[in-house]
Amino acid sequence: MAPTHIIKQLNTEEYKQLIKNIQISPHAKFRIDEGQRKVYKDEYLIETLEKEQPELAGIQENGRYAAFFRRKEGYLRIIFTATPEKTEIVTFFITENIPKNGTS
Repeated sequence: MAPTHIIKQLNTEEYKQLIKNIQISPHAKFRIDEGQRKVYKDEYLIETLEKEQPELAGIQENGRYAAFFRRKEGYLRIIFTATPEKTEIVTFFITENIPKNGTS
C-alpha cells in the first residue's frame, strides 16, 4: 500500500476535534505554481478546514490526515497533521476524485 492510502475514515465529530490552531507548513505550497499560490492563500486553506465539511476525511497509512473538499475542478485534498495543540497543513493539491469506499 502507498503511504498516502486512507486506512480509516473519520466521522464528522472526529474530524472537527482535530481542527484547531491551524498553521501552514513552509512546505505546503511547494507543489503549486505562482498562479495557484494566488488562489490558495493561507486564509483560504485555513477557512476551508475550519468551516467546510469534507466529502471525506481519514487517516493515511503514513499517520497524516487527508480531507477532500469538492471544487468545480475536482477535489481539494488537504494533507495535515494534528496534535492536541495544533493542526498543521503539510500540503494540498487538486485531484480528480476521492478514494472509493473511503479508502485509497
